[in-house]
Amino acid sequence: MSHVAYHWAAQAGAVLSAVAAVAVLTVSGRAWKRQRNPIDLAFAVAMAGCLAYLLASSANTLATTYPSYLLALFATYAGYQIAIVAVSFFFLVSTSVTRFKIHAMWMTQGVLGLLLLTWYVWGSLQQNLAYELWVVLNLVCASALSLYVWLKTCRRGTYRCWLVLGGSLLGLGIGFEDLLVDNGPILDHPVAHYFYAAYLLLLWLLITNRVGHPELAGVPGTEHSFASAWENVTGFGPATNLASAAVADERRRIAQDLHDGVGSQLVNLLASLDTHAPQQQEVALALEQCLMDLKIMVDTIDTTDDSVIDALGRLRYRVQHSLDKLGVRMIWKVDVDGPLQALRGERALQVLRITQECLSNIMRHAHASVVEVVCCYVPESESMLLEVRDNGTGIARREAGQPMGKGLEGMRLRALKLGGHLEIATKAKVGTRMRLLVPLRAPDAVD
Repeated sequence: MSHVAYHWAAQAGAVLSAVAAVAVLTVSGRAWKRQRNPIDLAFAVAMAGCLAYLLASSANTLATTYPSYLLALFATYAGYQIAIVAVSFFFLVSTSVTRFKIHAMWMTQGVLGLLLLTWYVWGSLQQNLAYELWVVLNLVCASALSLYVWLKTCRRGTYRCWLVLGGSLLGLGIGFEDLLVDNGPILDHPVAHYFYAAYLLLLWLLITNRVGHPELAGVPGTEHSFASAWENVTGFGPATNLASAAVADERRRIAQDLHDGVGSQLVNLLASLDTHAPQQQEVALALEQCLMDLKIMVDTIDTTDDSVIDALGRLRYRVQHSLDKLGVRMIWKVDVDGPLQALRGERALQVLRITQECLSNIMRHAHASVVEVVCCYVPESESMLLEVRDNGTGIARREAGQPMGKGLEGMRLRALKLGGHLEIATKAKVGTRMRLLVPLRAPDAVD
């Protein structure tokens, strides 16, 4: 009777975990599709790995013959291996690791791990040795990952790095318990595995600022207390009263109406044009610019307190298609973590508009083949440096020597509002460089 109860309990757990994993995968997938945040994609990969392991381990209870048992055994251990490397990928992306040499570690770990598992399950000689090598491989790689994240945390000390470090150490402890116990609990998917998947969900919500904005607490010039973060999570307190909730709902409604109404009309007009006709090509380009501006406006309406990093990331996603059609290669060098998270809200929107105006001018007038966007933190002045460069024809000038155009004047006014400094250098047939330096502290907060 106890065996039957365990069988049905295992199947019920598999069904519930599958439903939960699919729901989380859907949410993270939609977030990736909308914002193109690499952390969303990495989290979806991690959840897919966890789902593969949980389903494969539950299938063990259905194996009734020896061949099916071997297949279920291999699927379980392979699912566990995939979950390990998927979570490692999530941790590395969450700490802004982009170097291929570092990511090659988990790729190699996954390939070698699957080869050793094949030897262990289907081999005829030294199967115990294959299993021991597999255990050593995963424990060494997991320990190296935790050590790397710890060193990165000591160097940066950001809230995000500390969260990832906690997750890697917790996963390392679960891995030691799984792999160093005889008949490892891998086949039984203990409760710790379910709680760890839930921890990964919480970690994703925190580091993507979907619950509060704790990253700002350690950045000079920002005022974001624990109480306000708690209000964002719980929904109680002055940060989320009925009036602000009503305003947020109305903003979302307007954004949706703009997207579904005006956006759909622009798409229909674009579809009706003959792109082979020169005159209609110009009209199509102008309509594409309008559609891009509309999408960016909808993004800013729907997300009012994003950091400058998130805002620029969405801008990159929006303009990439237009640049590709024009044959313009974009080089993107924007910090994805650190003190720039402090530049948020209205100030981030002003930086976004300046960058958007630069890219729009390049697409309309520069006839460039390469555009480079650089955004980084300058520790000496506690400021943000933004540069947009192209190799186009340059900007026409007035007799006084200043670049002409209302768009450029608008950029200067926005920079002045930010308390920053804007420089525009241009040379005919060489290109143009826009350089913006903005203090992370708001102008009224500067001593």
